[in-house]
Amino acid sequence: MSSTEKKEMVETATVLAEKYIKQYYNTDFVLKDYEIMDSSISSTLYLRGYITGHEDVLIYVYYDYRKKEISGAGGPSWFIDSGNPKKHVPSPSSTDSQ
Repeated sequence: MSSTEKKEMVETATVLAEKYIKQYYNTDFVLKDYEIMDSSISSTLYLRGYITGHEDVLIYVYYDYRKKEISGAGGPSWFIDSGNPKKHVPSPSSTDSQ
């Protein structure tokens, strides 16, 4: 993977991670670092950062670069418990019929 492809992937993943954390945890995610797993091991890009007001607490967001979607988040239990990652968010097509 070229450095340009990596940069684009990280930018895409970061935007999705910010939206994910805002939607499910109602706070802002700030990226500090990342790690891209080798495709022979996993298709995961680990985004490491923090949320506003808790700059000293490490939060992870997991991005599946094959599926091009966020697969979850990790961090201390108080953070994970503050959100509702299993809540249903209707797609635009499912809201049209309501």
